[in-house]
Amino acid sequence: MKDLALVVKYYGQKNGVDINFLEDVNIVNDPDGLRIEQWNISDKLPQPSMEELEALEPEAMLYYARQNKLTELDTKFNDAIENGHMTCSFGVEIDANNDALRNVGNLLLVMGADDKELFCDYNNQFHELTRIQVELLQKEIIGHIKGLYAKKWSYREQLNTLTTAEEVDSIIIEF
Repeated sequence: MKDLALVVKYYGQKNGVDINFLEDVNIVNDPDGLRIEQWNISDKLPQPSMEELEALEPEAMLYYARQNKLTELDTKFNDAIENGHMTCSFGVEIDANNDALRNVGNLLLVMGADDKELFCDYNNQFHELTRIQVELLQKEIIGHIKGLYAKKWSYREQLNTLTTAEEVDSIIIEF
């Protein structure tokens, strides 16, 4: 068994018991391998046999691999949402996140139809843009953010349909 403690933890969770490994259960590694030496929670949860735990191992490994990968997905997605940037259709690298969307929207509020305004790009270079260009930036930023959400949902759906921990662990999440 790869990780007896993880499987025992999963067994507890599956049965509504949060196992404290400092007080409730003692696992030892002897010459024959890992085994449960003490089970101090029989009043809450019957001690499983090693055969039961071995049968539960693939399910437990999948559960924790999926949890870890979903946490990674959330972390990388949040980073992309907070720090995103992209090259817009007229060749300028721009911030493409919620702050940028708000800033562009505010700029549009004060611009007249024929106004030009200075716009600071991702690399802190200024460009004089027309209202039509700023409106285009707004649409492209919205499209970029929507694309990030679609990618996140696609990864999540994929992770939730995989059937082994190895398959889950093989997914590389990139935004």
